[in-house]
Amino acid sequence: MNLKRLFIVFLLILTTSCAGTGSKTIPNINIDNKNVTSLFFYRTGGYVAGGVLAGLEVNGEEIARLGTNEYSQYTVKGNYSVHVFGAGINGFGMGSGRITGQAKKGAKHYYLISVDAGLFTSSFSIVEVTETTFKQLR
Repeated sequence: MNLKRLFIVFLLILTTSCAGTGSKTIPNINIDNKNVTSLFFYRTGGYVAGGVLAGLEVNGEEIARLGTNEYSQYTVKGNYSVHVFGAGINGFGMGSGRITGQAKKGAKHYYLISVDAGLFTSSFSIVEVTETTFKQLR
């Protein structure tokens, strides 16, 4: 009886660690908000680390956990720092990436999150891309 309970707990932990909070729907980047800076994120798909969620923190606050081919957006006032890391149990040992930016009212910044695979380790990277490149990711 205890073995069944242990298996169920283990199964629940594994299935919840793969559930992302991002969206497969492309965010509307045409909305203009003159009072804040809009940040748009997209995590690419791929086989390497496909089961690892990319945790996103902006200014120390976790805003999303992205699975492959998922989007997220966030608004900030003032300068910001973005940290992408391996989230959940599957993210143990994954490297992380950071990027900072200066916010200007009404500005939009577009970020691409991908996995850099090495021989023994892999890590998340984050780079800023143009609006045109972001639109082509659809």
